[in-house]
Amino acid sequence: MFLYLGQIQKFQKMKLITVLFAVILIFNCCNSEKARLISSNQKPQLTETTAINYDSCKKEILLLKEKQKTAWRDMLKPQKEKIFCKAITETVIPPWIGTAWDFNGTSENPQQGSIACGYFVTTVLRDAGLNLARIKLAQMASGQMISSLVQSKYIHRFSNISMADFIGSIQRQGYGLYIVGLDNHTGFIYNSGDDIYFIHSTYAGTSNVQKEKAVSCWILEQSKYRVLGKISADEKILERWIN
Repeated sequence: MFLYLGQIQKFQKMKLITVLFAVILIFNCCNSEKARLISSNQKPQLTETTAINYDSCKKEILLLKEKQKTAWRDMLKPQKEKIFCKAITETVIPPWIGTAWDFNGTSENPQQGSIACGYFVTTVLRDAGLNLARIKLAQMASGQMISSLVQSKYIHRFSNISMADFIGSIQRQGYGLYIVGLDNHTGFIYNSGDDIYFIHSTYAGTSNVQKEKAVSCWILEQSKYRVLGKISADEKILERWIN
């Protein structure tokens, strides 16, 4: 009888130890998951590799231009336009997304300091391989900047037209990269063929460089005056870029 009671007590102790071990294991797992979630929600810390990576992007543009230069003369214009647009929208612009906006921002490196809307446009074009007066152009009124860069035949001006009509004009002009000038703002319009995007260093909302769908952009919609220069269609720009 005493032996049986001892066995029961021993079994109960083992059961209690097993339960305690399970509770400890669950607690540790919960803490680990909590730590993982906190870590994943934290904004990544910028490191010195940011500038190095952007230098790599600019080197990639140089290599692309060298690779395409021999065949460039025999290419059709739509081919040239696509190469030019992809170099800017897929290589140079992505590192800038999220960089802080400031009215006086003049940063030349993504994620470092801040950048104003005009400086964003001219810095991206320069770093994409287009030789231009970055500071002088950035300080101009947006309409003047566009006129200084793009031939008049590729510039359209709109005054007091609806957002639907403005988007419709971009759709009719087709695939390509545009510079848009507004009442007090500037940026890029990119018609990818599938959608139309406004890429700009914005003072509204997030106050940083953003790529957003043009059709739902408040800044584009509220502007009464819009100038649209299709820079990727300008054959003089394309020749300047490749050379």
